[in-house]
Amino acid sequence: MNSFIENLYQSFLLNSKQVCLIVEDKEYTYEEVLNLTHQIRYQLQTISSQNVGIYLTDDVYMYASILAVWFSGKTYVPIHPEFPFSKNMNVIQQADIEAILTSAEITENYETKLIDTKKMAEGVLSTLPSESSIDNNAYILFTSGSTGKPKGVPIRFSNLYYFSDAFHSTFGKLNSEDRVLQMFELTFDLSVMSYLIPWLNGATVVGLHKKETKFLQILDLLEADKITIALMVPSILNLIIPYLDPEIKNRSLRLNLFCGEALLTKQITGWKDFVPNASIYNVYGPTENTIFCTHYKVEDSIKEKNGIISIGKSVINSTMSFSDNEMNEGELLLSGKLLANSYWKNEEKTKEAFVQRDHTTFYRTGDWCVKDNEGDYFYLNRIDFQAKINGFRVELVEIEYFSNEKLENAISVAVIHKDKNNNDILVLFINEPSADEDLILSHLKDNLPEYCIPSKIIKLEKFPVNTSGKIDRNELKKTLL
Repeated sequence: MNSFIENLYQSFLLNSKQVCLIVEDKEYTYEEVLNLTHQIRYQLQTISSQNVGIYLTDDVYMYASILAVWFSGKTYVPIHPEFPFSKNMNVIQQADIEAILTSAEITENYETKLIDTKKMAEGVLSTLPSESSIDNNAYILFTSGSTGKPKGVPIRFSNLYYFSDAFHSTFGKLNSEDRVLQMFELTFDLSVMSYLIPWLNGATVVGLHKKETKFLQILDLLEADKITIALMVPSILNLIIPYLDPEIKNRSLRLNLFCGEALLTKQITGWKDFVPNASIYNVYGPTENTIFCTHYKVEDSIKEKNGIISIGKSVINSTMSFSDNEMNEGELLLSGKLLANSYWKNEEKTKEAFVQRDHTTFYRTGDWCVKDNEGDYFYLNRIDFQAKINGFRVELVEIEYFSNEKLENAISVAVIHKDKNNNDILVLFINEPSADEDLILSHLKDNLPEYCIPSKIIKLEKFPVNTSGKIDRNELKKTLL
């Protein structure tokens, strides 16, 4: 049997009476979730396609659907109800999806079979997981492509096996007392760590729901000491920190990971006092390399460059290098047992991103990084964030760094925008309406050349975020149109 699936299945049997999932304040044991899984698997018997859609409903049926797909030897593909119909249709067609699992009514015509995951049949027997290869795909996540066509990233069960091995080696095992925050949509691969690692250890997944604002739910859970482990995107701190009561501390959080965006020293400074018992780590990794592949422990003395905290060193089963082996700076390349083989049915994009060197496959991250003498890596910026104004190269992250120095409970985002005459202009967004614009401009002029000074500063109540919880730069640019 697929050893990854065997480990997961055995954990559900071993921890049958433990709480597996809490969602909308209702608890479900491992046994209850497994029983729902058998019911959904029963309906999947007639489906011949390898890839199965899961409609995102953030309820117990959605999580049981993941297991049902895996225990049937199949691959899940998330279908997001808030994505445009055309994008979802593109994903369904690319992945040859024959059926979508859903507990909610779907009004759009996706031209597929809809399987009601709430439907219960009499006499459904529990059965062992179907035989499958560890080299089969566990899920395919479709990310936005530069051409507008979603780009599929297939992650294999073997990748998840080696990721869980790396997680346990780096951070230790979880236990049945642990309660793990799950704040992500299934379309974002950080969700996989947030449900998989607890399930492998008999811990509890605490899921969020759509009935309340995400960051307020998280704040309530943390203030009530109901979470012991949390993986978060740094942007969530921008929303939570202004609401923190200095008299209230979280005592339950023991492991706090940040991933998905650059983690800033100014963000963590205001956070550490609230979670005094937590070991805080900055972790990094693209979807193509299975969730995350580095770790850096944030302690009193923080390694940083331009206010961005180090991404640290590689976990086991993954390796980091530069495009030029002789240099300690350049585009970061990843290889190892966490790496996907290719993009889904996209040979052109695969050749661009997955390169061969010395009989080894490397993934070009598009991230410009530097390594220090102790072997710790630092993310500097996206290669495509290196913009030019009047022929001068502008580092957006450097502008953000100096702007942030004059902000207390806010951060800034710099973008390049085309004006009505098609000229490139530099715009700085700040998520604080009361920020002192003159002070910031003066500080930027004291530290940066003239061509790095923004033509415009726009102050907002808050930044738009995408479904992954990251700051949405494209939505920011739309406010300029």
